[in-house]
Amino acid sequence: MPINFFSAPCNNQVGNCQTQSIQCNLPFSDDRFGISDANANIRIPAIVLVGNENQWDFTIENPKGIEVKYKAIDFCVDIFRTGTYDVNDDNSNINEFSSDNVNTIDRGIIKRCEGFLYKDDEWILFFEIKNRPKRDWLIDARRKFEETILSFKEHHPDLSDIIIEPIVSNKSFFRTHQSEMVQKKILKDKIGVELKIQTSFTID
Repeated sequence: MPINFFSAPCNNQVGNCQTQSIQCNLPFSDDRFGISDANANIRIPAIVLVGNENQWDFTIENPKGIEVKYKAIDFCVDIFRTGTYDVNDDNSNINEFSSDNVNTIDRGIIKRCEGFLYKDDEWILFFEIKNRPKRDWLIDARRKFEETILSFKEHHPDLSDIIIEPIVSNKSFFRTHQSEMVQKKILKDKIGVELKIQTSFTID
């Protein structure tokens, strides 16, 4: 069955669709805000925060007050593997990837990034937050982008061309990652764009 990445509210009763002032898939234009993934350990989706800057894991600057929307994916959108694609094998062929919102083959849920910000018909920014990173955090982030975006492109092919470089935010990392170029190349080969490592994004 088709997956609608924009559907809101999701079926997570503690998700930010139901509990936050800035809800999933509704427009807002604050000039500065952040995204927090502080409750991932209890399976609560990342949320948008206008205040409480000390809790921001990913900072968004919006000096022109452009209207954008946020949609959570992890812990919100159920996406199950239905193809033979193996995200752990960097040589897997993307033609083997397929996904569904029903677990019909029991291959489990795909790796999902936190969510995306988007400006209608102009751009979509997928992002991943690593606030408790382990050794292979960048590989894990790239694989989350890989499967999430492959699924998004499968179910929203008309929006594939407006996906911009996804961002992984890790506030505890301040140098060049030794495998950054490798991970960028793998992702670009798979989905057509490289990833970026940065803790902020400016909307212009």
